[in-house]
Amino acid sequence: MPAAIPTSRRPSRFRLYLPFILLGLLVVGWSAAWFYIRSRTTEGMDKWLAAEAAQGRNWTCADRTIGGYPFRIELSCKSLAFERSDLTATLGRVVAITQIYKPGHIIIEAAGPLRATGANTTVESTWRLLQASVILSGREFERLALVADAPVVRAVSPDTGSIEVTAKEFEVHARPDPKDSDMVDLAFSAEGAVLPGLDALVGGTEPSDLDLVLRLSRATQLAAGGGPRVVERWRLAGGQVEIDRLRIVKGPRRVEATGNASIDDLRRPQGRLDAQVAGIEGLLGQFIGDKAGIAGNLLGALLGQSQRGAQIAQPADPKAPRLKPLPPVRIDNGRLFVGPLQLPNMRIPALY
Repeated sequence: MPAAIPTSRRPSRFRLYLPFILLGLLVVGWSAAWFYIRSRTTEGMDKWLAAEAAQGRNWTCADRTIGGYPFRIELSCKSLAFERSDLTATLGRVVAITQIYKPGHIIIEAAGPLRATGANTTVESTWRLLQASVILSGREFERLALVADAPVVRAVSPDTGSIEVTAKEFEVHARPDPKDSDMVDLAFSAEGAVLPGLDALVGGTEPSDLDLVLRLSRATQLAAGGGPRVVERWRLAGGQVEIDRLRIVKGPRRVEATGNASIDDLRRPQGRLDAQVAGIEGLLGQFIGDKAGIAGNLLGALLGQSQRGAQIAQPADPKAPRLKPLPPVRIDNGRLFVGPLQLPNMRIPALY
């Protein structure tokens, strides 16, 4: 009897197809997760819009779409409108993007123009590019940054007429104080800014570079938005502004200051600035309209007295004019003081 010829087993191709099977399962799982997150985002947006409407703040996102598959969530509005009893505003196309693997970081880009109308004031703003970055932890924000390229802001009201502010670039940064959740750190900067009144105040016609760093206390009182009611609630809660740095550079002229500010019982601003200046020693005379120069001479004397013994950090550029300390500038009881001198032609009105 002949020996049986052994049959060779055909090798399994399962291992060959296994990577493709796993990849397919991964794609299906990822897709399911993306559509689930998209659904939750839609539900969250609808709930937020309903909650805002219940508070009298109505938002309208025209032609809302949510896309971005597979690695991000992208919310888009063809236009965005806001309406409140005392304010209406419209904005162009708005896009908000967050990565699936980093849901707490939101990037926002908005197209102009922005048009807002409230009380007797109308504001219109345009820009070349406006972007914002928001980092959230749960429902609380950890950091906010906004950058506007070539912004132009025009405001029209019966009291002030038409006012226009422009800049090459404008930035805002905000974050809660790590040691005090009711305190917010804010930083503003503008490059090449043109502001009404600053030429007469400081002198010269050059654009200005501005830098302002401040701390805002009782910030949670302002979380509900703006308007006189919210500001009044913040005032009653003891809200204050601590100015860590105010810096204005306008050609050869410089102003650097620190101080604090709040609102008094008659809704007027009050506070104090400790400033150092260069190139604007005639400022007081301009305020008073003192053609004889007496006020300017008085300010010069006060500057000399203030400078004795003072250690002022000077600019690094040796060609820049040296800073001189001003007497304290105070706003108190609706009046403006420079040192002991009250400026008679200056009255500070109520803010609201």
